Amino acid sequence: MTRNVKRFLAASLLSLTPSIALAGQAEFGFPDLLTQRDEYVSLRGEGVQVPTRRGPPVASIGPALENLFVFNQTGLNISLGLQVVTGTFNGVFTPYPVPTATLGGFQVSAPAPAPLIAQQYYWTVDPANPAGAKTCVWRVEVSDVAGVCSAQVFSGTYGGAVCTVDAVQSFIDPNTCQTQIVTNIL
Repeated sequence: MTRNVKRFLAASLLSLTPSIALAGQAEFGFPDLLTQRDEYVSLRGEGVQVPTRRGPPVASIGPALENLFVFNQTGLNISLGLQVVTGTFNGVFTPYPVPTATLGGFQVSAPAPAPLIAQQYYWTVDPANPAGAKTCVWRVEVSDVAGVCSAQVFSGTYGGAVCTVDAVQSFIDPNTCQTQIVTNIL
């Protein structure tokens, strides 16, 4: 099937959805909560597997901290938008808004995954119009499979942003589910 036919079929199917819906289409389980259903948004179809790094031995998986960082390379300050928070939002790290060429982020006290928890958030250069400006939407999914924690990161882009995961600085402790995710927005 050609690309144009696929787009036509997708547009036809989307026209069947209610026009008053606030959320955009969901691709690969990644809900697009910023745009209307008729707008094209680039979404990664596959997640980035987060490397594991073991900490001190513990008895079992339990509630854990999630530190979600971003390195701003946009040339402008960026601001955080929260869409789905599983657990308690502990606040943003300073400086905030995050200046260019600076690492920023936030922290969540997450419950133990049973079997999955997710955080979905975005960093944008325009908090008043994130869908119309450079914006990276991130979805971090932490799961517990047979007593071992793992994490995947999915991303969506708006306004020509380039969104990447720093696999060297990102990790999850497979014993505790403590997670550190470092992303980049260009």
